[in-house]
Amino acid sequence: MKKICACAFTVMLLLAGCKKTSAPAAKQEQVPVQETPASAPETKVEMINSVMIAGGFWRLTDEDTMKWVEYAVPGTRVQAYGSSDPSSGDRAETKRQVVRTTDNQKRDFIHIEFEGHDYWAQDYSIVVDATPAVVVGGNAFIFTKPSPDAMGDKKLDFGTVIGVINDGVDTASSPYADKYVKANAYVNSRLIEGAYLAKDSISITANTLLAMQIANKLMEKDSKGESVLTDPVARKDLFETALSFELPDMMQDMFLDLLEKEYAGVDPEDWLN
Repeated sequence: MKKICACAFTVMLLLAGCKKTSAPAAKQEQVPVQETPASAPETKVEMINSVMIAGGFWRLTDEDTMKWVEYAVPGTRVQAYGSSDPSSGDRAETKRQVVRTTDNQKRDFIHIEFEGHDYWAQDYSIVVDATPAVVVGGNAFIFTKPSPDAMGDKKLDFGTVIGVINDGVDTASSPYADKYVKANAYVNSRLIEGAYLAKDSISITANTLLAMQIANKLMEKDSKGESVLTDPVARKDLFETALSFELPDMMQDMFLDLLEKEYAGVDPEDWLN
């Protein structure tokens, strides 16, 4: 849970009057005292539920550059700091053109919080005001608008982790609007923004997303084409966790195929539920 600490500054002014010793007949002139106005309360910045779909976490250095911290698993929920400048046009606080220490290139970053820590994320890698989801259908075609007559010829592959934009579909724009979502995805080093997808082609269920993240970890390869996760105990635990979930058919079949390749001859029923 995030904690927003608003610093309240209290100023106490002690006013002492000096007592004069002149003759009682002399009139004491009253000098008006100007009161110090109270400090305005610090504005609380809105924190926005957001989703990482690629990239990782960065930290702003004392030299005003961005230093890489760690990789972010696609689908990770983070909080984006809201903009304190309504005229900026951006809902999230964005710091433009900050130099990355990895290659000295300037990139756009968005200020975020994750598990109580302060980070930044490159703008392509995060979907602000969104919910994580995963493509679970084999025909996740991209629509140009929330309507069945607007289907394009491109689609997102099964297993793609996306960020579904909250309230991204205007229900008044189409009689079919409630059957679609608007989402961003990062595929093959390319950002796909504002894609409309049929609701029945995706899942926002937490266990389905976790299962896909597990599958990606199990299938992850290094530059030599070898598995990154080699610990047999850890791999077995991940298989057991994923197969204990009630998953969409295509995802269940995917895990059974992976299971057969890694544990030839094992009865799948021993792993299910």
